[in-house]
Amino acid sequence: MARTAARPATHVFRIPLSVRIGSLIGTVICAAVPIILFALTLVAVLRRAWAPALVALACAVLMTALARYVLRDCLGKWRIRLILAADTVTLDLPAGRSLIHRPPAQHVMLPYADIAAVETRLEAFRTSGMAIMQRAYGLRRRDDALIFLFEERALATGFASAMFSAIANELAARAGTAVTDLGIAEGDGGVLAVWGTHAPDWAAPALSPARQRSLWARAAATGAAAAGAVSAASGAWLGGFARRRPGSEPPPGQTGS
Repeated sequence: MARTAARPATHVFRIPLSVRIGSLIGTVICAAVPIILFALTLVAVLRRAWAPALVALACAVLMTALARYVLRDCLGKWRIRLILAADTVTLDLPAGRSLIHRPPAQHVMLPYADIAAVETRLEAFRTSGMAIMQRAYGLRRRDDALIFLFEERALATGFASAMFSAIANELAARAGTAVTDLGIAEGDGGVLAVWGTHAPDWAAPALSPARQRSLWARAAATGAAAAGAVSAASGAWLGGFARRRPGSEPPPGQTGS
């Protein structure tokens, strides 16, 4: 009697819980900062300290915008889900799954036979003398419609994410196709890659090898500078804490020679 082939097990993909919790903690912190700054603004106004009030207000507005940006990313991390069943894939893709692209939310079940390819490309964005690099993934349907899936961020740095390559390859394998690499495209990084950004069109041609090398080098330099700034800030904070801990000051009347 002929033996039937084993059907692949259902695989439910979500972003790791540790990453989601870290994003939630960061969002809470970013939300608390503008609240504190608005409170300081009110205190300064009540004391008629107009210059400090204006500075605190400007910082509060800036941090409010940044908190909204971080909240969008957090919601995207918590809501994204793919269910790879034997014959179909269910895509639960929130609008916040990308910080630069503006894809609509997608909640759809597709048969693998409807998938023509899984596509990927690197995307570079220059801003204020810096550059960031990310890898975007898209699903190409048989009717040529494209569904934006997700993106790996902060490539060429110590903060790079690597959560989606495995699930993208598994999705392509189940659909009987391959992950198609479209090369590197360059978009507009706007202000600090947070405000006024514009992603390149998905059909944009790949950059020249020389341009690719230049952007990779700039992205690596940006990551090194960011890591150095974080390290310096952490060192300064810890150093200040150590100098202020109880018992670290000599008793009155006792000074070093």
